[in-house]
Amino acid sequence: MAALLLGTADCGAAAWRIKKLGGRDYLPFTQIASFYKLKVQPRGDRVVSLVSPERVLDFRAGSREARIDGVKHWLSFPAVYFGGQFYISRMDLSKTLDPLMRPNRIPNLKPVRTVVLDPGHGGHDRGAVNRYGAEKNYNLDISRRIRPYLREAGLRVVITRQGDQFIPLEKRPAIATQIQKEDPGTIFVSIHFNASGERRSAATGYEIFTLTPRGAPNSHDAYLTRRSFSAEPGHRFDHASTALSAAIYHAMLGRLPMFDRGMKRARFAVLRRATTPAVLVEGGFMSNPRDAKLMADEKWRERLAESIAQGIIEFAQLTRIKKPPKLLAEYRRGEAAELAGTGWEFQPLAGIGATVRPGFADVRGWRGLLPAPLAEEPPPYRLEFEPAGWVQLEAWAAAGEDARSMVVDEQATLMGQGEWPDPEPPFPGLATWRSSLPPSGLDRGFVLFPASGGPLANGAAAEGNEGNGDREVEEIVEISGGAL
Repeated sequence: MAALLLGTADCGAAAWRIKKLGGRDYLPFTQIASFYKLKVQPRGDRVVSLVSPERVLDFRAGSREARIDGVKHWLSFPAVYFGGQFYISRMDLSKTLDPLMRPNRIPNLKPVRTVVLDPGHGGHDRGAVNRYGAEKNYNLDISRRIRPYLREAGLRVVITRQGDQFIPLEKRPAIATQIQKEDPGTIFVSIHFNASGERRSAATGYEIFTLTPRGAPNSHDAYLTRRSFSAEPGHRFDHASTALSAAIYHAMLGRLPMFDRGMKRARFAVLRRATTPAVLVEGGFMSNPRDAKLMADEKWRERLAESIAQGIIEFAQLTRIKKPPKLLAEYRRGEAAELAGTGWEFQPLAGIGATVRPGFADVRGWRGLLPAPLAEEPPPYRLEFEPAGWVQLEAWAAAGEDARSMVVDEQATLMGQGEWPDPEPPFPGLATWRSSLPPSGLDRGFVLFPASGGPLANGAAAEGNEGNGDREVEEIVEISGGAL
């Protein structure tokens, strides 16, 4: 029987029941709420909230989307409702919830003294372009504006490019690595602006990325690949990067509101190769007319730079004096009066779409008029490789990345594949279904659906567990203060 500890000095150790659901470890929200001193408020069998006077965490069964302290997060795996209880994956407890709920408990946090700012693109690589200019110039401008705020706070600042030159992706985190050898208290922040595949699009808002945990899919992926199990240098800083990401993102949304696209995970080169806590910021869409107009406003860019700097400073205070960073609600209370006199449309961010105005307010049901990329629910989640055995998957990863990953242009990804892909048609081969009939025709019948389905359908038979994807398997685990 495995033993695992997740406790604090004031809470003591607690026994948790870990259930195997769909071949993965899940933990009940009731015990998570008890551990973090929250109350469980289920709303039917689809939504559950964990609440305290200061914090609210909302989860939806079957969805990877969660709202934590008013900010949207993308989980590694969907929350689950099973047997009358809500569950969250063990990975999400370790890699998402615990760094957010107890950032002062993250182990081996080095006091931050140096910040490496990385203005994305440069030289012949312009990034996204709109009528006001090129992304490469905005990235550099924001980085230069961030620098004096950090220096005023006593931090050393290094910018990966001082002018309009091209730096390969792998060399950007290498600069931070070289500095980190002399100063262990170094962090890496890459600055970008987003774009969709269209010249003008409705896609809008902020998002921020950290490295995808090992064994989890990227936020924009609906499947695991062999590459998902590759060990990367950046994985050593999963918890610290999550806390840095939250500190910056809460400051951005609280001090300069925009549509909240969420805290996400990706395997970008600058995040994979980082040997320090690292994040990649997307400050709005070059392809969105409203976002583009804001970016062209020098005062708005100054405010954005100040907000990012504020988040970095909050994280630095966490590493030095263990003071948790400010949350969105605190920024709202402090900044509401100042923002009320601007044209930046400060609004509560209580729900998805709350900061998006359709331009025809008298029309009811305006959400239905928006294009598909702004839909709240992602397409159905599926797995192509279920982690039935890490040894074989690691062997695959060592032999080479998944073919699908090899053909992805990472620079194009950095420019903003910011939307869920269009869902596949439910029966892509239906047009040729007659060819699947037996030679004698319909009299013998045929099976349209496989006998067993679900996430384990591909690998269940090999494991001898066919059809038991929802079977409960209980394991008593001792949980204490360290990370899972």
